[in-house]
Amino acid sequence: MRFKCECSYDGTSYNGFQRQKNAPSIQEEIEKALEKVLGSFVKITASGRTDSGVHAVGQVFHFDTDLKISENGLKRAINSYLPSDIHINSVEKVSDDFHARFDATKKEYHYFINFGEYDPIKRNYVYQYPYKKVNRDLIYEASRLFIGTIDFRSFTKNQSLDNTIRTIYSIDFKWDNDLLEIAIIGNGFMQNMVRIMVAMWLEVGRGKIATSDLKDIIEKRNRTLAPKTAPGCGLYLYKVYYE
Repeated sequence: MRFKCECSYDGTSYNGFQRQKNAPSIQEEIEKALEKVLGSFVKITASGRTDSGVHAVGQVFHFDTDLKISENGLKRAINSYLPSDIHINSVEKVSDDFHARFDATKKEYHYFINFGEYDPIKRNYVYQYPYKKVNRDLIYEASRLFIGTIDFRSFTKNQSLDNTIRTIYSIDFKWDNDLLEIAIIGNGFMQNMVRIMVAMWLEVGRGKIATSDLKDIIEKRNRTLAPKTAPGCGLYLYKVYYE
């Protein structure tokens, strides 16, 4: 029997989602809780990894078990063993051929940037941008270059990938005074991809890079030309889409 779970988590205290040998991870905590509920170790398969310090509102994973238990009962049981910074939002029985990663059609990430006064309460949840003189229109203009089907090799940490072509469907900006929320929807994202893109848009906003230079960086497919990476604390895996 296969179960699909949606979870949310505060990634501050974890070295990313994927299980690590010598560092805490979201996956390890969920698998430990599942082992207590199911009586044996069960490996979970997620829609994808999130990096150290990155948060999630709607991460999805699946696992298999022969234990007969209701969806609500399983949700309550898992949550009872999880730390307070991880929570199972929903549990659903699915067909045995469902796959959390390979069946995902789109992913939505949100990135938060504070351009105002430093806020210590939000230090782990938004990027506290240190530069105040930023052209908002230029940031928006730079982001438009990334919509469509593009080779994003310049914008991923993982240079061993054979295929670095991805499709970005939409990039939306929402301002709340000095707080910027960027929502990005695409068919898939590579390691550090969103954080590198955001960092480069900010460089354009500061006047350090021209939009024409950014276009050239995309075309040259060279990671060294886009060296900046925005902090993980501002990034949230917001939603995973399935047909």
